[in-house]
Order: sequence, then structure tokens, then C-alpha cells
Amino acid sequence: MQTVALSQVDSQELERTFQQEIQWWQNELFWDYQPAVSLIKKFIASRSLSGWALKTDAGSLSGYSYYVINHPVAYIGNLYIRSERASPAGYAELLDKILHSLRSGQEIRRIESQIFAFNCDLVPLFEQHEFTALKRHFLSLPLDHLVEGKKSELQPEFQISQWENRFFFPAAEVIYNSYDGSPDYELCHDYQSSEGCIRFLRNLVQHPGCGIFSPRISYVALDCEERVCGVLLTSKISPDTGMIPQISVRSDCQGKGLGSFLLQTYFREARQSGLERITLSVSEANHRACQLYLRLGFRKTKDFHAFVRDLG
Repeated sequence: MQTVALSQVDSQELERTFQQEIQWWQNELFWDYQPAVSLIKKFIASRSLSGWALKTDAGSLSGYSYYVINHPVAYIGNLYIRSERASPAGYAELLDKILHSLRSGQEIRRIESQIFAFNCDLVPLFEQHEFTALKRHFLSLPLDHLVEGKKSELQPEFQISQWENRFFFPAAEVIYNSYDGSPDYELCHDYQSSEGCIRFLRNLVQHPGCGIFSPRISYVALDCEERVCGVLLTSKISPDTGMIPQISVRSDCQGKGLGSFLLQTYFREARQSGLERITLSVSEANHRACQLYLRLGFRKTKDFHAFVRDLG
């Protein structure tokens, strides 16, 4: 078992690996991973993606990993080995190579990763390197099985508006405000500052990491002074599946039913637009959000973990 830098490989050598990974994402998460793979191939072809490929004794490539650096944080974007070659030792080799590379880097103070593990338990491998593993749930809601309960009512001091670009910076500030002191604050470095939340939101609306942004069925809540006080951003991860990559309510407006009303607004519009299901992810430690989603009819599809290591 050997490793070779991604800058030295042709993405076609990883085609079997990519195709199997795409199938995992579709079967377990209802997610079309092809746009993400196309982007990975593009960066491999330009020799600009940092990472490693796993080479078998016969010389073929059976797995890969990559990372990106946005000082002071490094993000491990993926680890995947084709199932017929997958083993803890192989995954450990890819992870070790990344961490060794990062140790020689400059001013890296934190390493983060959120990875769906399909054919190997990655938790022990990360914990061996002193990462904290934060358990998360990937949930799905079939729109033909919505729980028909009491519909939320919007209080008179609020109004709902369809997403517009002019809401971008106020929405980023609401996201920052909502994470301060929440169970998810430690999950992501971007959540811990206004600038980070702007960067997080820009990635969400411009890049396919959380699906293709759907502005027509994304919403903000405005208070009586027409300030943004809630935001629900949605995307499509496949032709028939929507996703909620972000829902936030400003702290002084929480507990007033805004979150439930935003969700139910999206459910109705998503079904009318032809979607068959909605997905989202939530941290196990966020008990309040978990209870809300289960009450609305979401069911757990898959567990995964966010891995975080502060380097001081």
C-alpha cells in the first residue's frame, strides 16, 4: 500500500472510486454527488488540490483524500477508499499523510472535517489524533408523509419574504447571532465570528458543497422594523430531493414559532415545486432542534460525525 500526491495523478485513474462513491451518496443520502466529483476532478486536473491517493500493489488507485487551508483553519474535505480495498489501515494512511502535511504548514490553529463514512468507522482513527468527534444525524422527510398537526401561526409583528440578495449580510449576522452560545458553536470556526458567517453563507449560495442553492424557495423572516430576524436557506441535492443547509432565528426572536413557520412554508412550496423529500443535518447535542424535526416527521437516515481539533 502506497500513497501518491494528488498533484501527480490523473483523475481518470480514480474513476472507479468516484463512481462507487457517487452510488453510496445516492443510495444512502438521496444525494447526487456528481457535481462535487466534477469539481474535485477539475482541481486535480489543474494540480491545485492538496491531498493523496492510495495505490495498490498492482499500481491502480483505490482511494483518495484532500484538504484545503483557509488560515487559520485546515479542512479535511474527504477520505474515501473503494469498498473492495477499504480497511482501517488504508484510511489511517490517508489521514496520517494529511496530518503530516499540515504539521509542516504555517499558522494552522484548527483542523475540521465533516465526512460521511460509508465503509469504515472513522471515529477511532480521528480520536487517535486527538480530534473531538461530534455526532450528527442526517434526517429525511418524505413530503407525502408530512405530519398533519396544528399549523404554526405567524405572530403579527413578523412577516415572511422570499430570499433576495439584499438580505445577504443581515442573514449572515442572524446566523452568527443564533450560533453564539448554541450547542453547535464549537462545530465550525466560521460560526464563531461575523466574518466567518459571511464566508459560510457565501460558500452556501455560490458552491455545490451543500447542493445547488434554491433562492426561490428560501426565506427570511422580518420583524416589525423590517430587520431580518430569521432565515431558512434551501438547496437541491438531486432532482427530487431538497435540503435545508441552514435555518437560524435571532436569539431575541426565538421561542415565538418562527422556525416552525419557516419550515412549514418551505414544506408547502417544496411539495408544489415537485420535490419528493427534504433532508437536513443536525447535531445530536442540539436536543431542541432534534425534537422539533422529529415532531415534524423527519426520520434519521444516517449518522455521521464532525471532527474538530484545536492546535492552540
